[in-house]
Amino acid sequence: MSQGKRHPFLARYYLILLVCGWIAIAILPLGAQDSYNAALSLFWDGRRLEMAETRQAESQLAFQRSLAMTDRLLAADPSNPDLQTLKTWNLFRLHRYVDTVVYAQSVLNTRQDHRILETMAEALFFLNKNEEALSAFSRYFAIAPESDDRRSSAYYYVGEIYFRIKKYEHADIAFSTAVALEKNMYYWWYRLGLVKEVLGQYRRAYEAFNASLALKSNFKPALEARERVKAKSSL
Repeated sequence: MSQGKRHPFLARYYLILLVCGWIAIAILPLGAQDSYNAALSLFWDGRRLEMAETRQAESQLAFQRSLAMTDRLLAADPSNPDLQTLKTWNLFRLHRYVDTVVYAQSVLNTRQDHRILETMAEALFFLNKNEEALSAFSRYFAIAPESDDRRSSAYYYVGEIYFRIKKYEHADIAFSTAVALEKNMYYWWYRLGLVKEVLGQYRRAYEAFNASLALKSNFKPALEARERVKAKSSL
């Protein structure tokens, strides 16, 4: 074979080597590409997938990947507050509520962080630890900025706790505050309506159920509840 005929073969050979190099870079262990922004992006991917009822398995995988990356980063920087917060978020979204509380408390033993406090309080709610959850939410409200985007959710959960323990006036205040801060949550309006109904405030319950249905017109529990209080109050 002449030297001239070997050149096309060599060109193809080097092209294959180049492509293989690109592939090798693309599939390097995730640890080689770890960063807080990458871990946070995975977390938000999980949150977006979580909104779709048919993609729960994918969302859980995204949270697992984010948590794994966060743990690797924390191994090198264990006191990083953003990484600590992201770990609590991922544990919570993976429904690992006990682990969320244990890790959050380990951080809060050394410093206070309103983000970690709020996540721990929600985890305590799902563990049915009502008094501990209320205490954690109270600490959160004391140190969180007024502009914190979890404040409305915190009031919602406080309302649920008070509803659970049958302190309906307290639940009324908490749910009312939650919907005042964030008006587009149909389920929150529905829960406020239920509290108003229990308190015998049927007109206000009717209005709350209407607000819920304005956001989700086919929400059956609110439709039924509205008819129920309408009959009770002769509206």
